[in-house]
Amino acid sequence: MKMKSVKIVLAIAVTFFVFGTPLYAQGTDSRIGSIARERNEHAAAPATAISKEEAQKKYPARGGAYPTAQRDAHDPAGVVVSPYPPHERYDCSKVAHGGLVVDTKVNKVFVRP
Repeated sequence: MKMKSVKIVLAIAVTFFVFGTPLYAQGTDSRIGSIARERNEHAAAPATAISKEEAQKKYPARGGAYPTAQRDAHDPAGVVVSPYPPHERYDCSKVAHGGLVVDTKVNKVFVRP
């Protein structure tokens, strides 16, 4: 009788451990809140559009063409990432596709995809 009780208690303890560990881990992941906080803190800066003529005068293109910004699928529509370090995010929703935008951090021009 004593041996059966030990087996039952051991089975219950293992069951609680197996099912309790994933549930506990899901509720205590601290990265979930920090990722959302980071996205809100680093909101996209408004884009500064520039005409082609003005861009050629103030910011001449090396190699004859300006680089194209990258679109991140996780960002809202119109938000692009600058091709220049530190790769700032700009809200280009008011700039036409193919339009030129000034990266104000490095004073260089890129093309909105």
